[in-house]
Amino acid sequence: MGGYLSARSAQTLLVYASEGDKSQMKNKSTIRDTVVIPIDSSKQAEVAFEWYLRHVHKPQNYVYMIHCEEIEHPTGVNFPDYTVTLDAIADKMEDAKKKGSSLVEKYNAKLKEKGIRGEVKAEIGRPGEVVVNMADKHHASMIVMGSRGLGLVRRTILGSVSEYVIHHTKVPVTIVPKETQSWFF
Repeated sequence: MGGYLSARSAQTLLVYASEGDKSQMKNKSTIRDTVVIPIDSSKQAEVAFEWYLRHVHKPQNYVYMIHCEEIEHPTGVNFPDYTVTLDAIADKMEDAKKKGSSLVEKYNAKLKEKGIRGEVKAEIGRPGEVVVNMADKHHASMIVMGSRGLGLVRRTILGSVSEYVIHHTKVPVTIVPKETQSWFF
């Protein structure tokens, strides 16, 4: 019996018990890292993508970019559920789809221009949950995302997508702060 050989692909570890099993290993070029990059229409999302390109990207990486629009309707004493019409919700969903479509087109063009293998998707839901689920589904090896830079009060009240992702994912997360633009570019 020979030594152990292993190959890492995202979160999957393949272990071969002998030298003879080496032939079962796939071509090394098919072993890749999968990276999830959440996007929105902010400058910070672009900064995070550029940071990823300059500091992390390898030709074998596969990039999943996700935009998630959260549809909220007014609630509370002044807005009971019955005051929000289905038409109003449908209009918000249609606006979210349009916004998502334009971002998908924009970032698909960027991937194509840079020769990066990947996909861009838009979904409706809670952004933090969508990012974590995408990372799990595609066995991501890392998440790279921008920081919106909410103030302490707004972040405390509204919560932070990056904070949610950090606390709920199983993979490393890189948060690219606003100031990074002047540090590295």
